[in-house]
Amino acid sequence: MIMKKSILISSLAVGLFTSSVVPALAAVNFTDVNKTDWFYNVVEYGEQNNMISGYLDGTFRPNQTVMEGEFVKMFLSAYLPIEAGQGNNWADPYYDYAEKMNYPVTGNRNQPITRGVVAEIVSAAAGVNYQGDNAVIYLLGNGLAKGKVAGEVSVRGYQGNSLLTRAEAVQFIKNAKENGLSELSTRPTSPSPTNQLPKLPEQPKPPVGQVPPGTPQAVADLYNKLITDGTIAKYTQFEAKAGSGGITMFEGKATVSVVYDDSAKEMNQVILWKNDAKGAADFAIDAIKAIGAPMTKEAEFKKAIENSRTSTDVVEFKGGGWRIKVIPHPVATDKTYIEIWRP
Repeated sequence: MIMKKSILISSLAVGLFTSSVVPALAAVNFTDVNKTDWFYNVVEYGEQNNMISGYLDGTFRPNQTVMEGEFVKMFLSAYLPIEAGQGNNWADPYYDYAEKMNYPVTGNRNQPITRGVVAEIVSAAAGVNYQGDNAVIYLLGNGLAKGKVAGEVSVRGYQGNSLLTRAEAVQFIKNAKENGLSELSTRPTSPSPTNQLPKLPEQPKPPVGQVPPGTPQAVADLYNKLITDGTIAKYTQFEAKAGSGGITMFEGKATVSVVYDDSAKEMNQVILWKNDAKGAADFAIDAIKAIGAPMTKEAEFKKAIENSRTSTDVVEFKGGGWRIKVIPHPVATDKTYIEIWRP
């Protein structure tokens, strides 16, 4: 239920990791939280409202990626005095409550949580059942969340595939509480009607079509898709460029290229010019998904790329009629070819 005044319910301060957390400290006492930091007041709010605790070394680790179990604990502790479990099962009581309320937690408590999953959980606590973009629209339209792109209230600007730091997670919950999510409701078992979603402000169109003259349509289409779904925005270390030969993500020198095959009139190859560059393999996976090929074995795929530095073995992945081959360069150990065949 959405209400416009925030009601603070005190909760028992419980550490995120029972083996490494000490009783909660005031934000001013965290060695890695200073008054000049943007998150100073945010961390202080989280401590005062029993959402967070510090670590044995006196830190809060505000810039560390928040795990799903941590976020669920922070979120529920902002409203309820739930006591943590013992030993390695500290998160069990929080997950038990989330499941009782039918909140869409994944159960991957030690895995980073995306902003998209956060939107589904927080909207569920407002008493609705929306998934994916619809959950994001619900939060943005009701003022319960803000996007990552300044001044843009849109699904794209929300960047659902992005992760949150621990400080950002507290800020997210604080925003929701102060803007109407005053209590936790049960999520309905059936999906909520999409015609009841709020209307978002009309946004200027993203930079679609900003490619050089003569760029093949298949290249422009894929480039625009990677922009509009937020993929390119995920890889801030790269500079994106589209042209007649395909799409290239630069980091100093060419790092990843999605190659256009003029004879087939399609994108059917990815080249990792630096196969050990941070984010290169992840972008390759996202690009292959955007092309339309299934990628159900991401861990094995990334391992094949890693092995291509020391092995000449070709590794093939199949699924849905698609075939994807990871082909090591015969000489250059830092270069890997990925060939894609459509069904």
